[in-house]
Order: sequence, then C-alpha cells, then structure tokens
Amino acid sequence: MPLSKYKINLVILLFFITLCMAMLGLYCRTNAALSLFWPCNAMLLGLLVRFPQLSSALTFPAIYVGLVTADIAFGTHVAASMGMDAANLSFIVTGLGVLLTGSTTSRRLQALNRVFPASVVGAAVCAVIGSVASQHYFHDDLVQGWISWFCEQVSTSILLLPVMITLPHSDEINELLSECRQVSPLPLISLGVSIAAGISVGGGGSLIFPLPALMWCAVSYPLFITCLLTLITGITEIILVASNVLTIQGRDDFFLIDSLASARLGVAAMTVSPLIVALSATANKKLVARITRRADYDLLTGALTRSGLAARLDALMARRDHNFNGAAFVMDIDRFKNINDTFGHAAGDYVLAQTVERIRQTLQQTAIISRMGGEEFLILIEDISLPRAFLLANRLRQSIEQHRIVLNDDDLSVTISIGLSSLERVDAKTLDEAIKSADKQLYLAKSGGRNRVCPEVML
Repeated sequence: MPLSKYKINLVILLFFITLCMAMLGLYCRTNAALSLFWPCNAMLLGLLVRFPQLSSALTFPAIYVGLVTADIAFGTHVAASMGMDAANLSFIVTGLGVLLTGSTTSRRLQALNRVFPASVVGAAVCAVIGSVASQHYFHDDLVQGWISWFCEQVSTSILLLPVMITLPHSDEINELLSECRQVSPLPLISLGVSIAAGISVGGGGSLIFPLPALMWCAVSYPLFITCLLTLITGITEIILVASNVLTIQGRDDFFLIDSLASARLGVAAMTVSPLIVALSATANKKLVARITRRADYDLLTGALTRSGLAARLDALMARRDHNFNGAAFVMDIDRFKNINDTFGHAAGDYVLAQTVERIRQTLQQTAIISRMGGEEFLILIEDISLPRAFLLANRLRQSIEQHRIVLNDDDLSVTISIGLSSLERVDAKTLDEAIKSADKQLYLAKSGGRNRVCPEVML
C-alpha cells in the first residue's frame, strides 16, 4: 500500500529531527567517552511511543539515514558511521518492542511502567553492537566499550523517556499550567539545595542527595513536571561529575569502571524511584477524580448532582463577591411517568439522557445544569435579565418540543415546563429562595396546560 503524502511528510520530519538530535549528541562528544550526553535514541523512542502517527514502513530507514548523515557531517568514516549507528537504531527498535508489546492497557501508561526494563534491555543490545563496532573501527577495548555504551544509554534513556512519553498535548497545557500555579515551590527549592549540598560534601553518596527532594516533587507536582525535574537533576549531576566538580570516587584505575560511568549508573538507579512514586501519585489522583465525578455527576445524564452543584457554587463564590445577576430555571419533563409506565424504565432513562443533551446543545456552555431528582432539573444562567431569561427558556422549550426521540421505533418525544426566578447571588440562602420561587412558577406552568414557561416576562 503506497504511503500517503501526509506519511511521507512525517518521514521527512522524522529524518530532520533525527539529524538535529544526533548533531546535538555529537557536539557533546568528549575524549573520555563516545558522548557525554546522547539524547537522540531515547528522544526518538519516546516520540514513536507518544505519537503513533510517526510509525510507517519508512520510519526506521529515515532514522538510520539521519543518524549516518550526522556522523558523516562530523567527519566520521562512512563505514564506521554505519556500524555505530546500527547500534543506535538497535536501541530504538529493541526499546519500542519492550515498551509496547503484549498489553492492552493505555499506550502511555504501559510505556511508563516499562521504562526501566526497556532502557536496560535496549542499552544492553545497543552496547553489544556498539562495542564491537568501536573495537573494529577505532580499536577500543571491547569490555570498556560495552560498559561505556551501556552506562550512557541506560542513564539517558531512564532520564529522557519519561519526559517524552508524558509530553502534554496542546489541549493539556492549560490544565498543566493551572496545576503548577496551585503547588508550593518548596519541593523545587529543596531540590536545588540538595544538589548544592551534594557538591559541597562530595563522595559516592552525594549522588543520591537529591533523592528525597525528588520524591517530594513526585507527590507534589504533575507527572510531566516531575519527569522534567528528574531529567534536569540527572543531567546536572552527570555534567558535574564529568567536569570534576562533583567527586564521587578516588582514582579511576582502582575501580572496574570510571567515575563518569559510575555516575551514570547511579543517576539511573536514583531516578527510577521518583518515577514510580510519581506514577503512583498520578494513579491515585485519577482514582480520586473518578470517585469525585461519580459523586458530583449524575451517571445517567451527566448533569450535576446536588453535591456537585454545591461544589460548583462554592467554586463560584470563591472566585467572586457572590454576585451572580442571573436566573434560575426549574424544569420538569411533562408526563414523564407515562413513558416509564408504557415503555419501561430503560426508555425513561433514554429520554432523560437525550433531554439533557438537548439542553446542552441549546444553552451556552457556562450554563449550570443539575438534576434535582426524577425528571426535574435546575438550570442556572449567569449575567442575564429575567426578560431575556424568559426568551432563552422559551427557546429551550421549543427546542425540546421539536426534538424527536426514538427508541426501538417508539416515538418518545417529550415537552417540558419551566418555572423562572431571578438570582442575584449564589449563597445557599438566596439560591434556596430562588429555587422555591421558580418551583411555584413551575407549578403554575403545569396547572396551566404544560409545555410552557412561567412567568411570561416581556422585554
């Protein structure tokens, strides 16, 4: 099946992303290691998980060509570039297999839960190919080459993958910023202090000085922010060790691996804990949100329950001086009992859900819709005069009257009656008085023949 123009454009985009990331890694190349920081593999793996639309038959060839092109541009021999970048590509392929194979859970959640095994297995495979290529083309020691490749790949992957996988979509950014504005800066401050303390004290234990602060961040901040802070902390410690600012061991020839490789493994081991805590905290928040939604929203119609209405009004009162200057509608579906008696309660439930959906389609998004019980609903409209509220209520009445509801070839179309009252404030006493007033008007609408709005208020 030929690739669409859209897919081809994505392949070209992936090639240039690979090229840029590879060049960034090559700029970080040092004499002591292949690269101080090689973000390309983990970032590309994260992008493929986060954005499935990037996957196509040309995905891996485009990545490989981008990697080789960058190496050649930096003066590496073509054959050596192809061998070394085969190792980089093997990490992406292996990591993708470990992250996404054999589960039916959410793609992002599954990938986050498998970051550690994917990083270790991917780094091990990559290190085998990379160390053999390094020995063949650059005459490096095979064992030391494997250690260097493995330590760099596993640490960079554990640091970067969670950030890429939790990268927010455009429609999630406002919610993320809102959450950040509500949290304390103290965990962030403690993280900076702990890093400074590690530099001052030195020694192998100094690497884990930031761990308590990162755990605090994990239970305080959104998941993406925690992953980002963990990434920044890990990169900072690796750079400090490479620059001999942070000393974690004595002479390198006394140990099996050098201090930089040791720092990478230590950082990788340390940063797994905040990720696990952040995942647990996020899962708990989602569970609480689901429980809260069940308490605050009517499962059948999606309208607010009485407790949900109280919470919404409390939020309104907290943001303003209690002024509402609007109207309250008490709405009742006419002869609803006949539907239950004739067609059954399942048909009645369907009518309720369809009616509330029609209300949402007719009224503005800011309208507060609450199910008060049975077939009776309360609707609060802000910043509207009573005459205009009458026009809006009448338009809603006509919309529901004209809306045909059919279930199993049975016509379940309904009409509604609405009672109106003005509402100047949203405190409990004023709202209760407004509901009582609107309820009296609803009774008049019912006794006056139904399918009407009371009182009739003209502009």
